[in-house]
Amino acid sequence: MTGSPQPTTPAFHVRCYRTEQSVVVECHGKLTFEHAPHLRTKVHALLPEEKRITLDLKEVPFMDSSGLGALATLYVAARTRGCKLELINVSQAMRTLLSMTNLLSLFEDAGRYGGKIP
Repeated sequence: MTGSPQPTTPAFHVRCYRTEQSVVVECHGKLTFEHAPHLRTKVHALLPEEKRITLDLKEVPFMDSSGLGALATLYVAARTRGCKLELINVSQAMRTLLSMTNLLSLFEDAGRYGGKIP
């Protein structure tokens, strides 16, 4: 009896890299209850050193209420430390979700540019 192969990549992971303007945190996978703490931990570790952090959500196909909560928590944490937290590459479905929960207005660029890099 053979079982199905185990995935070689985690269900959710992030990759960070620096640009001239900010540190970009690329998110890959579903931002759900199981994975939101990983994103919070990773971004919180960046906050003391950074003035601008960009979350790239291009590879996030789904986000639940825990993912929304993580974004709101990170926004507040960043703002209290004088850091700007931005979202880019937000899908239309996630933009709608952020808008319905009144979180889109916190991330002005995601709303203004349709979630794409200007």
